[in-house]
Parts: sequence; C-alpha cells; structure tokens
Amino acid sequence: MISPPRKRSGQATGPRQFNGELLDVRTTAALLGTSEKLVRARVERRLIPFRRLGGRIVFLRDELTAYQQRLPGCSLDETLKNLEQRAEASR
Repeated sequence: MISPPRKRSGQATGPRQFNGELLDVRTTAALLGTSEKLVRARVERRLIPFRRLGGRIVFLRDELTAYQQRLPGCSLDETLKNLEQRAEASR
C-alpha cells in the first residue's frame, strides 16, 4: 500500500480529513455507525456510493444521505401513520 506524501513544515500535523460535503472513510464510518473496515469492504464490493480523489476513497454527503434513505426498513412517515392507526384502533 502506498502511503501519502509527507507533510511539509508549516502544514497541519494531524490526520488528513475532509469536512463538509466531501467525506473520508473515517467520517463516513462514524456517520453510518460502522467501522472503517466495513466501509472499505462495502466500497470493494461496490455496495456504497463512493468516488476516488487522487487514489483516496471519498464520499459525497448527499449521496450517502440518499443511500441511507433507500435502505430497506420503515420510514418515518410510515411509522407515524402506523402509530395513528394503532391509536384509532385502541379507542
């Protein structure tokens, strides 16, 4: 694996991070509530939307939000509708 170039004097010394609309693997893992290893595995299998920026894996926040909204399960609207129906049935 190729490591990124060394930082020059005067550059930040912490880990490189993207903020805002462009997310790195670490930030994406935190957003999805998973590990970095799982995010990388999903990228390898092309199960999550991603881009490559100079060899780095990056994610667009809007695409991740759309991805999460399309996951199987029960949406907020559906949940509220079900709660209303149960409340009416119990009266």
